[in-house]
Amino acid sequence: MADTPLSGTRLCIAPRHVTSFTCRAASCPLADGGPVPPRCPALRDLHLSSLYERSLLLVCPHAAAQVLFFRGKFHFEMNSVPAGSLRPANQDVPTLDEPLPELSYILDLQRTCLRILETQKYTIDVRLILLGLYLEDAVDFISDGHGYDLGKIIKSYESPLFAARFDAALRNVKFDPLKHLDFLWGIVRTLASAPGAPLDREDFAQTASAFHLDAPAPDLAQIARAWPVCRRSLEGYVLLPHEKLLENFLLHQFYTELYPCAVPGGLIHNYWIFVLGYKVFELLLTGRAAIGRQSFNDAELAAFAARAARLLQTPAGLHAIETALAPREEDSLGLFNLLFHSLK
Repeated sequence: MADTPLSGTRLCIAPRHVTSFTCRAASCPLADGGPVPPRCPALRDLHLSSLYERSLLLVCPHAAAQVLFFRGKFHFEMNSVPAGSLRPANQDVPTLDEPLPELSYILDLQRTCLRILETQKYTIDVRLILLGLYLEDAVDFISDGHGYDLGKIIKSYESPLFAARFDAALRNVKFDPLKHLDFLWGIVRTLASAPGAPLDREDFAQTASAFHLDAPAPDLAQIARAWPVCRRSLEGYVLLPHEKLLENFLLHQFYTELYPCAVPGGLIHNYWIFVLGYKVFELLLTGRAAIGRQSFNDAELAAFAARAARLLQTPAGLHAIETALAPREEDSLGLFNLLFHSLK
């Protein structure tokens, strides 16, 4: 890999590429000419056996812009680098030298999951359903001692039997926008009221106003009517000028937050944490678009994405999502119904 400046095509990069990353925001610790802290808040380091993996996090608006506004195809890389190449503070990073049994095949899982999330023939929600089905199949394979043969799962997906199963799964999804909003709004309210309030107050207020959730006695009919209006605002003011933004967010968050398992509980638990984090981001972004009723300024959108991406990186954010997930985690179809739409 040549010594070229950091570009949006790389999410996982060797330290020599990260050294070229600078932030244009004067208030950011990565600002040009400013002191660089021992552990940079926009860098994620992971020690995986003999490999040191490094990628950008979205906590810095400039990093978020590089990732989310990139229009090409992401190129994921892993490089074997000596520990001495890392800053001393960055050498003490999470390690997977002794992975859990289901993580033994994490590299195969990672590559396949990223391919599923990049599948252009499906909407994003359909890709997420397919990803969930794949991970359930993979967990069964690994539990049966066939983790070394995970490639057979994807090959089986080319069969008429899987096509019928997948079509049935999609037909069984009965999305209800009121239930969807009620479930996600419970998480958002918790995020807004938790100690330390990881959710920005303005982001909370805009989403409440957009969906008419801020009334003392919410009018369900009014909320139901607001749903398609807000979705059209998202598509017109955000996704039209930035058609890959949601896909890029998903790919990045999967790579940095789900792989390898970011929290205890296994692959399926981490899948739902990943999906709920994305759905909270989507809801807040939809509310922001509906209130603004105009295309985002790129800097504003990057700053918003950086704030939203930080939610799961706080104890309060993770606790709010896990609390909402706990009573429903064993009911995959119920969660599909609550969370997934745009299936056509």
